[in-house]
Amino acid sequence: MSAEELAQKAMMALNEGDPRKARALLVEAMEAAGQPRADLMQALAVVLLQLGEPAQARGLLTEAVEAGWKGGAPPEFITQCYLGLAAAAEDLDDPAAALKAYEDADEADPGSPRVRSGRANLLLGLGRLDEALNDLDRLVDEARDEEGFLEGAKALAATVRAFREAEVLGPRDFLVAHRDSYVEFFDDIAKQQEEQGWMAECARMIRDPEGHVVYAIPEGARPYAAVRVDLVDPSTGQAGQIGDQPMVVAVASVEPLARAVVIFPVEGDTPFTLWVSSQCPWDQLPVQVLFEEPGGADALDEEIAAWYSNGFEGRFGTPQGGRFHYVSDPIPVRDGRGVVYHLDLGRSSMLGIEELLSRLVNLSRRHRIQQVILGRGFLAID
Repeated sequence: MSAEELAQKAMMALNEGDPRKARALLVEAMEAAGQPRADLMQALAVVLLQLGEPAQARGLLTEAVEAGWKGGAPPEFITQCYLGLAAAAEDLDDPAAALKAYEDADEADPGSPRVRSGRANLLLGLGRLDEALNDLDRLVDEARDEEGFLEGAKALAATVRAFREAEVLGPRDFLVAHRDSYVEFFDDIAKQQEEQGWMAECARMIRDPEGHVVYAIPEGARPYAAVRVDLVDPSTGQAGQIGDQPMVVAVASVEPLARAVVIFPVEGDTPFTLWVSSQCPWDQLPVQVLFEEPGGADALDEEIAAWYSNGFEGRFGTPQGGRFHYVSDPIPVRDGRGVVYHLDLGRSSMLGIEELLSRLVNLSRRHRIQQVILGRGFLAID
């Protein structure tokens, strides 16, 4: 079978929702081609991005761009490669590389609506709102995109401006809305399941070598990272999860902000800049901390350990429930200056957030913190 036939079969598999089959066929197509082909590398990279393998995709796209320029590929193809590089960089939490890819794409195809839209969304996630609004305004004014996309961009820009000027709503309202909606949903499901004998917010337990019942810590996790399951059937040990995806909530009057990651600064007297994201799912909340200098990660982990343990034991809940469920390992970013945690805060109250911020303020006296983001978004880049 020729490389072209294999590539066509791969695209059919992708359209049918089978990216793994598409990857296998594209690998076979590249072997059948007998020599590097930019179009096949770009197609395989798209599939790898869907499969959550951005590092491999980035390598292929870099080769595809080089081959495309040498082979005289049309600007549209080069632009698609750069857009893929931007997507891979964003997935790898490398916004600086993503911005560079968007700049390169804009040079290859000046004014491309996909470039303007992608860069605007990245800038929103960085909190560089004026630059993002400029891209969105130009996208709308130039009217090179489909009407539906233009209307969406116009609504997003208008909502960002309205939120910045609002006197009633503030960034913390995103946290409150996500927390309240998730807890209400959790309560409804838990009530139904409890009527059938299930229990909510139970910790995973094991026996240690001495026979004592202790919290189960996932292999390789931090020693404080005990886990609670949302629901469990005590008769069988079967665990149940509330929702299959992190819950993102649309706040009334600013609904378009739920469709984009936008971080807004919080006014206050913290020694660091505090930002809250329009997407801050309570059941998978990113807590992102950027230090002015490397070296604060261990001290931060000590604070997270104490805070998480308090939440896990119910300090921010009620006698009936309201405990932290999960904390990830710390993820180092920005050459060791930044750290990201992901947490499931269960049915805990907003008091947990207040204690976290208090701990970070105290920590910043010893290790200067530059920025904190609660929710999705990108820490600042130099």
